[in-house]
Amino acid sequence: MRRVPLAWCNLVHEPSRLVRCCGGVGFAVVLMFMQYGFRNALLDSSALLIERFNADLVLVSGRGKTVATNEGFSRRQLLRAAGVPGVRSVVPLYIESSLSVLRNTSPELQERRPGRSVRVIGIEPDDETLLIPEVDPASARPGSFAAALNEPGTALYDRQSMPDRTKRSGSLFGPLEPGLETELAGRRLRLINGFNLGIDQIQIGLIRTEPGAPVADVQGQLRWTLGDADVDVFTKEELLEREKDYWRDETPIGFVFGLGVAIGFLVGIVICYQILSSDVADHLAEYATLRAIGYPGRYLNLVVLQEGLLLALGGFLPGLALSTVMYWYLQDVTGLPLRLTLWRAGYIFVLTVAMCSVSAWLALRKAREADPAEVF
Repeated sequence: MRRVPLAWCNLVHEPSRLVRCCGGVGFAVVLMFMQYGFRNALLDSSALLIERFNADLVLVSGRGKTVATNEGFSRRQLLRAAGVPGVRSVVPLYIESSLSVLRNTSPELQERRPGRSVRVIGIEPDDETLLIPEVDPASARPGSFAAALNEPGTALYDRQSMPDRTKRSGSLFGPLEPGLETELAGRRLRLINGFNLGIDQIQIGLIRTEPGAPVADVQGQLRWTLGDADVDVFTKEELLEREKDYWRDETPIGFVFGLGVAIGFLVGIVICYQILSSDVADHLAEYATLRAIGYPGRYLNLVVLQEGLLLALGGFLPGLALSTVMYWYLQDVTGLPLRLTLWRAGYIFVLTVAMCSVSAWLALRKAREADPAEVF
């Protein structure tokens, strides 16, 4: 096999056909990437705000399976939590999304749409409740904007707020930029700066532990102290996993986009099988000749399997490149966090190899049936 790379020669002796074959496999790769990417984007978007919490433990309402239900709880529970040994501070996070209507900021009156409801997150600026490093790249601490935010009628805005798909620029709320003045819930508002967050809803309490205090011990003490209250205590990582598990396992999101990945996998099997079976049929006489001069059947099987693996690599690389561009474009247009991590790319690569391997196994039947007596 090292002296005569028969599988490689079979594929490259017709370059135009090879390009078409890799394009077919790449199409299935892009289809799987996009379905898998949308699934992960919707799961990640449910946890975007949680990832920004500057806290060791998180207090949430126990009335829902997800914090996206915007369920609140009594401030008294936070005061009780503050008295637990090992707790350094507790910070409430206020969410309002029903009365907060933002006036459209378009300077052109004919383009100014009616005001739209927005989600308002209320925090104490000096508490550094949220980690927002994009606010001031020149500063090491996000609290550099605390003084400005302490002034009445000031706010930060989310740069990824509801992009305007009709003009592909700005947001549905009109232009958002530092220093701009508008109205929120009928009151004057001046925008200080922007940060990147995206789509999500949440209402929680943030708890920081004393330096050196075991977080697990403090969490256990909090659960014992607040056992009679309708609240749950999670670490930041536990809350992230609970949120993603809910959207993945108990909503149609996981099933629908998982089905999309499966469909892409099946489409790839069909495409790759057609390619390999056609190649075997075109070279049936050559395979029969190899059988006649003494090459075992496992050699022919290995040739077809190698062709499948080469097609997997040849289709995955352009599919990965195209998917990366589409991820970037769709994230810019929709605001969804389409993140293409090394692990996620590796997962699609494994599916691609499995897809082409299954196709090769199905196409082996024709190679095994290459009978020299019938061919000649």
